[in-house]
Amino acid sequence: MNSAFQPLRAFLIIFCICFTGAAYAQTTDISPYSRYGIGDLQGQNSVLNFSMGGTGIAYHNDASAPFFINLKNPASYAYGFIPIDDSTGTVGLKMVAFEAGIQENILNVSSIGQSANSNNAYFSYAALNIPVSRHVGLAMGIVPVSTEGYNINTNPYIDSDGVPSKTTTVQNNYQGAGGISKIFIGSAYAPWKNLSFGANLSYLFGNLTNTESVDFNNSNIFNTLKAENVGVHSFVGDFGVMYTATIKNKKDPQKDWFVTLGATVAPAANLTANYNILTVTQSASGTNIDTLHDSGAVGKIRIPIMYGAGITIKKGDQWTFSFDYTVQNWSQFSYFGVSENLSNTTTYAAGIQYVPKKDYYRNYAQRIHYRFGYSYSTNYLDLYNTPLKDQSFTAGVGLPLGNPNPLQYPAVLNIAFRMGSMGTTTNNLLKQNYFQIMFGFTFDDHWFDKRKFN
Repeated sequence: MNSAFQPLRAFLIIFCICFTGAAYAQTTDISPYSRYGIGDLQGQNSVLNFSMGGTGIAYHNDASAPFFINLKNPASYAYGFIPIDDSTGTVGLKMVAFEAGIQENILNVSSIGQSANSNNAYFSYAALNIPVSRHVGLAMGIVPVSTEGYNINTNPYIDSDGVPSKTTTVQNNYQGAGGISKIFIGSAYAPWKNLSFGANLSYLFGNLTNTESVDFNNSNIFNTLKAENVGVHSFVGDFGVMYTATIKNKKDPQKDWFVTLGATVAPAANLTANYNILTVTQSASGTNIDTLHDSGAVGKIRIPIMYGAGITIKKGDQWTFSFDYTVQNWSQFSYFGVSENLSNTTTYAAGIQYVPKKDYYRNYAQRIHYRFGYSYSTNYLDLYNTPLKDQSFTAGVGLPLGNPNPLQYPAVLNIAFRMGSMGTTTNNLLKQNYFQIMFGFTFDDHWFDKRKFN
């Protein structure tokens, strides 16, 4: 290992671990649509998944470094072992991978005749993948599940009887903040090199806070403030399987084709949640007239089943083509026993990765990972009988740092971009155009190497 990169590696890993947890306490969303359900659903992507359109259900590492972490299917955790038996006495290299990502969102929200812009950045994920043996892999990390953040003002005119009037002004303000994240630990078992099974046990935690204030420009009418806070804390699980078939090239093994099929399922879960509500009635001067505080109520938020399937086709270790299909039955969602009439979601995604490797050691550009992707999905919101659709394009690169020897990779800097839109201005709804950037570091190292001595 190139010792020059050891201090940098140690610093970045410690920095990412220490600050990722703090980052999840921040509001990372600024979408009015995040008011519904449990907020805006996050793709739970590593930077590799992100740059390839969100694919990964059928992706796993092969026997050549660098190794990346795939958060889409726990069955991928088993592939982190390079079988080697040479004069050095090394019979196998267990390539431990650590990753952390930072994401920035640039959003434009528009309606007919109006628009607003926002920009924010935050830690997106951190994960560690450890190959325990040739057949077993272990992974752990923290990723966002959903985010909530909005601030909406409306100014209708009414009188004391609720009749439209221009003499009494009321200002309604709606705000939301928070989100749900998960800490997970997962394991995968590959009884054969072409078949693996995996599972994650995750702890979901976080808070969703929604406030509503009504302020009148009339001393005869009381103002009101209502604040709701929901705290989630519950365990869930998800499962995955992968199978790889090899199509041999008799003339050149470097041009073998590999076809991987993958499937995942996250069973429906009832999340335990605490519900608190505070309602305050105030006079025009700000004096509290009445306060109602209800705390400690415990209920369930039902998250519906999600299942997906994917296929990845590799030509040697140069070309990778991935396709994913995912469905989640949000029509079965309920919030403290109340259905919110959400729609089922469907996602189609495709991704490509290309690594030239024709002049690997002498030409840096030949070692870069070039990635592209596309995704199309239906949102679980269907407002005014108008389905909301989301489509985006992605691109990215993986930039190796340090020694070009693939067995001594100190790090890879991954940069990915996503540009897309969600929603529509039809029926006075909102359209969101977004541009996202993710920076991620991948660190590979040889831990627990087995050596023999003659």
